[in-house]
Amino acid sequence: MKAWEQFLQIQEAELGEETVKTWLRSLKILRFDAENLYLEARDTFQVMWFEEHMRLKVQALTNNNKRKVKIHLSLPNAKPKIGNKKKKTLAEPDFAVAFEELDPHCTFEAFHSSEENHLPYELFAKITGEDFAVFNPVYIYGKEGSGKTHFLMALAHTLRQQGKNALYIRAETFTEHVVSAIRAGQMSAFRHAYRNIDALLVDDIHIFSRKSATQEEFFHTFNTLHMAGKQIILSANCPPGDLQDIEPRLVSRFEWGIALQLYPLHAEATKTLLMEKSKALNFPLHPKVADYLYDNFKRSHKALNRALEALILRTHLNKQTAKHPTSITPLVAKHTLKDLLEEEERQALTTEKILNHVVAYFGITREDLQGKNQSRQCVLPRQIAMYLCRDRLKAPFKQIGRLFGRDHSTVMTSIRRISHAVEAKEPEILNSLYSLIKQF
Repeated sequence: MKAWEQFLQIQEAELGEETVKTWLRSLKILRFDAENLYLEARDTFQVMWFEEHMRLKVQALTNNNKRKVKIHLSLPNAKPKIGNKKKKTLAEPDFAVAFEELDPHCTFEAFHSSEENHLPYELFAKITGEDFAVFNPVYIYGKEGSGKTHFLMALAHTLRQQGKNALYIRAETFTEHVVSAIRAGQMSAFRHAYRNIDALLVDDIHIFSRKSATQEEFFHTFNTLHMAGKQIILSANCPPGDLQDIEPRLVSRFEWGIALQLYPLHAEATKTLLMEKSKALNFPLHPKVADYLYDNFKRSHKALNRALEALILRTHLNKQTAKHPTSITPLVAKHTLKDLLEEEERQALTTEKILNHVVAYFGITREDLQGKNQSRQCVLPRQIAMYLCRDRLKAPFKQIGRLFGRDHSTVMTSIRRISHAVEAKEPEILNSLYSLIKQF
């Protein structure tokens, strides 16, 4: 395909011929048409690299008619379910439902738990045992880095080992399938693929927000599976009742079963997990390098994983250090990840950024926010800003107090006020918090 070759040439100019040869030209072209290119990766690691570093870039790929070309990536021996097995005529649009591959490293054995996550462990043991589909749906929620994706994939692995047809899918992919099926007039094929299963596991369900067609189709998919006694397991970044712009009838169904919260790992457990992941990728890290990565990329679990993968990939291109990964020092890691470190500094959340976002969102001045004005239009933003400084940055009460010219007891009272409003699900407070957090 000419468009793909042109894309590769552009990447060679940006990344170098060796990188493109190793990670892009090695992708096998299975087939293509005017608007789709199907590629096969050699392993999961190559898929991870592509999704992390190339997915956004290939979204700009177009054919000679300036129409977008979509890249489909699969692994060897993958068996995508074809929506319509009948022979197609030339007039029929192409439509195929290809599902994500499970990460082989995402198992229960490889999952690092904590006392806070003991209850979800017990429940999952029951789900995969004799009490299959007793809790339905199971709704898992937690902040980024709490292990929701790992949990769902581990559960899918276990169910498949028991001979069950368990389907894991990202909410974003479900949406893409809905849109493609509607455009191709193949909704019957779509429904056949999603409803003839034993268990459906959907990751990041909050992504359905404001997607009316997706929500409509998922509502009927949910009902069909639930009535048939099939297991439904969902994950999101918040409890069902806190989902924004999701239809009430869907939210009520999410609350039918059981909702469980997952908590992020503590620092030492995260570092241990990081080292174990590097070993699984045949790249054992020195403990000091693991400490360095955690200290400099702890903004999010995604940022930490991205740093590890970049370190491995870039080191592999250096034949001298690739043979001895344990010889890599924090200084070498710093030099290798210079661009990511700079990006991390730009994106790191600070009290200054929180104050600026709050000021812009509520349309007040910094003087109003940090001053003595006691009108409600200033007090509420001030309390929310204090809450965010504590919740997102874990800033000490005294430090927050100095920022706003208040004593720590006033700060504690303000934060407690917002915390109670969150627990009571006050719409004004929740909407403000979610809108602000999305900007961070």
